[in-house]
Amino acid sequence: MLPEPIRADSVLPWEDGLVIDRAEDNLPGVSIVIPIYNSAAFLEKTLRSLMCQDLNGIELILMDGGSTDATPQIVEHYRDIFAVVVMEKDKGQSDAINKGYDRASQPILYWLNGDDIILPNTLVGVRRAFHANPGTEVVVGDAYMTEKDFTPIHHFRFSPEKLAFSYLLDYAAHHLIQPSVFFSRTAWNAVGPVKLDHHYAMDADLFLGMAAKYTFLHLPRDIAYSVYHEDCKTRDKRAESITELALVQARHGGMAEARRTLDILVGLFNEAEAASAPAPAPQPVAPHRASDNVLEVQLGALQGRIEKNQALLLELDLKAV
Repeated sequence: MLPEPIRADSVLPWEDGLVIDRAEDNLPGVSIVIPIYNSAAFLEKTLRSLMCQDLNGIELILMDGGSTDATPQIVEHYRDIFAVVVMEKDKGQSDAINKGYDRASQPILYWLNGDDIILPNTLVGVRRAFHANPGTEVVVGDAYMTEKDFTPIHHFRFSPEKLAFSYLLDYAAHHLIQPSVFFSRTAWNAVGPVKLDHHYAMDADLFLGMAAKYTFLHLPRDIAYSVYHEDCKTRDKRAESITELALVQARHGGMAEARRTLDILVGLFNEAEAASAPAPAPQPVAPHRASDNVLEVQLGALQGRIEKNQALLLELDLKAV
């Protein structure tokens, strides 16, 4: 039985009548890092999704970057489920993830953002997959991208072919869903930590590094909801996230793939430019507004980023010769 929620709308649709699948004693444990900052709007749902699991053998490590909203009250309400709670300023999500794994003690690692959902009984299924397949370093399940109310946007079904490095290198088109990926401490020690200067594509960089080194095991079941909403970093800062991803792809040897990703950015620029073009009208043109100036500055900045990163890719090209 889950505890009473702080907010009634945080109760998950599957809580009523849920039967928890209990883990066998010989299964490997999992350390889960939860990196958050001002996550009060959704965090309670994330935490309740973790409680729809057998948490024996599970180590929950919450890393809060110094939230100023209602996050601390939510964390206190569910304090008993955490092995570690750190609430202090950090250098961003990548820093929180790295510091969390520094505190982790289990052989399987995972992170769950404070606006995503892990589906019921996922953890025991993942632990069984690692146990039944010795030598496996990364397990990837299927997942949904959803709206905040869990309305599906896209269903991601993977396969061994879709988890190969050559396929994933075109990451903008063939990306993984971060909360559906579990990896071993061995893989983390070989490829991590995530880079502090990556704020959007840290997972892409990590997973491409792992895919280049290991064969991923596909777990053919839905294990997570990645919730895509107006406050998501990748939704709010799409140009920045696309640019960062292109540089990650180039760093992993995917020059052609990086250029295709930058083409998405150029398309965004062209769309924004077209949207800002004044429509022909018979009446006199309205006076220039302050909002027009703001848009011109944004477009100029976007064009600057495109040119800067095209130059960086050219420099990488030259170094590769």
